Amino acid sequence: MSEKETMIYSHYRAPISQLGEGVEAYVLDEIDGQKQDRPRCVLSKRASAAALGLKSEGGSAFLRTFSRKGVGSAIDENLRFKIENPIVFKYLDPGSELLVHGYETSTFIEVLQALMKARRTGDLAPSQYFLAENAEMLLVALANTTLDTLVYQETGYWTVVEGQKISDILDKYLVDQARKWAKTFPDDFWFKLIKTKGYPSYLALKRPSFVGHWVNDLVYDRLAPGIREKLNKLNPRTDSGRRKKMHHQFTSEAHGLPELREHLVKVMAYMDVASSDQQFMRMMNKALPKFNTTYEMPFDED
Repeated sequence: MSEKETMIYSHYRAPISQLGEGVEAYVLDEIDGQKQDRPRCVLSKRASAAALGLKSEGGSAFLRTFSRKGVGSAIDENLRFKIENPIVFKYLDPGSELLVHGYETSTFIEVLQALMKARRTGDLAPSQYFLAENAEMLLVALANTTLDTLVYQETGYWTVVEGQKISDILDKYLVDQARKWAKTFPDDFWFKLIKTKGYPSYLALKRPSFVGHWVNDLVYDRLAPGIREKLNKLNPRTDSGRRKKMHHQFTSEAHGLPELREHLVKVMAYMDVASSDQQFMRMMNKALPKFNTTYEMPFDED
């Protein structure tokens, strides 16, 4: 890499067991010193070769294999360009830097699909059949998810950015002192909530204001009779439409917070055992039903 070239860095690396033993992936989260909102996921050349059952030092067999007759005829010009021009980046391991050549996960999936097509059209040489068989097994293993999702999860990237994303949502949609309020709820509550509602990540939540409505529904509506009406009177909206404090600030250590924490434990238990949001809500409505009250929504909509 010269100084004039784009500097690409990864701070996240992990093995992806669904692709085989020792197959590692990276998240390219920094380019020219700028953190990326939607970083690319990549497999090294070595990992790409190993996932397909190719053995070589540095993954050179990957490029060599797709340059040969038979399988090479299944690779179109666009995919061939990607294979011949891997992404060069540095993985920043604590105390060291590792230069890596790799391919985007989308390119790797294209390769698997090309191998399947080559088998259907009879373009593979007999010695290349195993590549299509391995490609089929890999695609089956990824049938219920995306490779990017696995990489984000296994590398720990989502865990880091989720925390910031949740904080941003609370700051915007749960108004004042949201960070302090978030500490009243266990961190697990937020991760369990988004999964129960059918989203892989808070990054995938198109309407973050839903979070406020979910909290109203699962917590304040079910905690105690009339609690939200009481909180609305104690903590009214100002002329600007905002509230001076968060509702939880009107609870006490002796009365309120213990009940709130106990309630959250029960809610998270139902999140754990429910197989869908529908089942979760049926459990909630049966075990922790809403109290019959009428009130304004205490959280802002977008």
